[in-house]
Amino acid sequence: MHGNRRIANAGAFLLTLATAACLHAAPQEDASGAARAHPDWSGQWERIGSLNWPPEGYREAGPAPLTPEYQAVYDENQRLRSQGILAGDPPATCLPPGMPRVMKMSFPMEIVVTSGITYVIADWESQVRRIYTDGRDWPEYILPEFNGYSIGEWRDEDGDGVYDMLSVETRGIKGPRSMDSTGVVLHENNQTVVLEEIRRIDENTLENRITTIDDAFTGPWTIHQRYNHVAEDIVWVEYVCAEANRHIKLGDEWYFLNDAEGVLEPTRQGQPRLVPETVGDR
Repeated sequence: MHGNRRIANAGAFLLTLATAACLHAAPQEDASGAARAHPDWSGQWERIGSLNWPPEGYREAGPAPLTPEYQAVYDENQRLRSQGILAGDPPATCLPPGMPRVMKMSFPMEIVVTSGITYVIADWESQVRRIYTDGRDWPEYILPEFNGYSIGEWRDEDGDGVYDMLSVETRGIKGPRSMDSTGVVLHENNQTVVLEEIRRIDENTLENRITTIDDAFTGPWTIHQRYNHVAEDIVWVEYVCAEANRHIKLGDEWYFLNDAEGVLEPTRQGQPRLVPETVGDR
């Protein structure tokens, strides 16, 4: 079953997280037997902090705990990037960011809560996550997707009869993926497991405690990502990467498209400028 090996390897750690317990339980009820109410997370949520992890102001997580093999991959990505090659950043070619990077929310998101599914709708590449909260178990086969397959459970942490935390586990995530645009890539075996605890910490702030378990890391890496609430004058902007993407990859070389002149501009020192007659020769 896809993802089972990763869960087994991280079993000891999962037992310490609230997100790992009772993910498949039936919807909870209060002492009177009445179902708890779901929270109102409507409106628009925009990223707090920088585009990369850890977010500014929340650096307690430290740098990604890379294995020696993937530290070498990261170092090579940095060398290539210093030459103008966008190594270690799959969305540069308009691939979806995938999990967990999509939750960085380069563009705002909307959260739609229903009794059986919570939808996370990201402006970034018009991505939609479906978090199933209907008590289902993992399917025998998960068709890999960039956002993976997510099962969640609502929790009432303060016992007031209203759910206030959504615990999520995501498996079956397709690659290639990176954590952010700095060149930290996830393991090519795509056995990543992502755990989340999403809660509203005040009227204007949502926090997502994201733990990534991946074979490129020496251990689980936890990040606290926060989002600011926008309730009025909301503007949604369609973002289609391919519509305005100017990054062109030919073989192992990266170029920048100059529409005005119809040429490919160099991105690193010593790289030739390509005009239409020479592009076909490559």
